[in-house]
Amino acid sequence: MDETQGEPAPEYITIDHPWFANDTIPIYRWTFPSEATDEELRASFREREALAARVCYPMAWVIDLSNITKAPATQRKALAAHLERFGQLSAQWYAGAAVIVPSPWLRGIATAVTWLWPPKFPYELCTEALDAEHWAKKQLATKLAQLG
Repeated sequence: MDETQGEPAPEYITIDHPWFANDTIPIYRWTFPSEATDEELRASFREREALAARVCYPMAWVIDLSNITKAPATQRKALAAHLERFGQLSAQWYAGAAVIVPSPWLRGIATAVTWLWPPKFPYELCTEALDAEHWAKKQLATKLAQLG
């Protein structure tokens, strides 16, 4: 039981995929590799969408694009479509996403994706991992306060 609310504490859902870290749930971390095949990318989308369909607690994300060296237009478009699906599936619980983009090139990729699909949730582009983590924690606290 959650002593402060008198309700059961949520059971956190982990993601079993090498690109995801579960050690700071309810803040999830998604770290992209330098390059990925279309199927590898789709597999990561399926895992995240499966989480979104089941989640019943506030969550935030730190999405680390730092390692990316190649991002074809087809994959950027697929990512935009995934973000739209994910946002719709988890709208009630999604506090937001901090995206780590340490270079102008990566910031350009993130901007291109948001042009294709303007997010309907809070997000922040950060150059440093610590800034991203801090922003995600702040967003999660805001979401928790909204839900009372």
